[in-house]
Amino acid sequence: MVMSHRWVWLIPLLLAVRLAGAQQQLTSSVFPEASSGLADGSGAVPAAVSTALVVTPPPIERNSAHYSLWPRPYVDGGLSLMQGGYSPAAGNLAAGLNIEAPGFIALAAASVDDGHKLDSGTGYDTYLEARAFLRLGRGWYGGGGAQWNKLITDAYSKQAWRPTFGGGKDVFRDDFSLRAQVLYVLPGTDRLNASQGPEISVWWPSPATNRHLFYYQTVAIYGAHQTSVPGDPGTNVRYLNTFASFTIMYRF
Repeated sequence: MVMSHRWVWLIPLLLAVRLAGAQQQLTSSVFPEASSGLADGSGAVPAAVSTALVVTPPPIERNSAHYSLWPRPYVDGGLSLMQGGYSPAAGNLAAGLNIEAPGFIALAAASVDDGHKLDSGTGYDTYLEARAFLRLGRGWYGGGGAQWNKLITDAYSKQAWRPTFGGGKDVFRDDFSLRAQVLYVLPGTDRLNASQGPEISVWWPSPATNRHLFYYQTVAIYGAHQTSVPGDPGTNVRYLNTFASFTIMYRF
């Protein structure tokens, strides 16, 4: 029994030798260029290896906010689904400028669609809009602006200026971002139909990111009355019309 105790000190020594061999094998497999340093007995990992571990760049955050005072031009186009005496579907095109600054958002655009009126079988709409919003914190923003539209057919035309107000929110996550917005469009100078109502829009990804390609859609629900004519203001006949647009936007 006394003799066995004399060899107990060999156990930790053998374990230490075994652990050192396993560590050398692991280091050689992960860092082949470090094997020469271990072989000469220095046991040091070359500086190039340790430096590479320190200066690895962080991943690019493509879904985070990117603010700038520089106006960015854009173009877009898509499909519009229409009511209110229009043909069921029309194509739309637009061009504009967008500013996503640290403290505000600004937008100016001109657009056109080929929506035909059912009563004449002809027609198209032109639009101008300008909007500005203040950032309120936590992704929220609020503001408003004005827009003008004109309907032109072979038989008649209509046009009006309309104030707008509302706001929205930018949402940022690791794997996606989006912007949701609600505006209310007032009748303004529209004396013929007094059309007004909410517009709900969603962009993916959010325009506050430094992206070029976006998808967005808008659903509008407008209340209006029958077109006023001499002797009949049309206010006794009211209706709701729903419009929806599905658009791809490219921002330069």
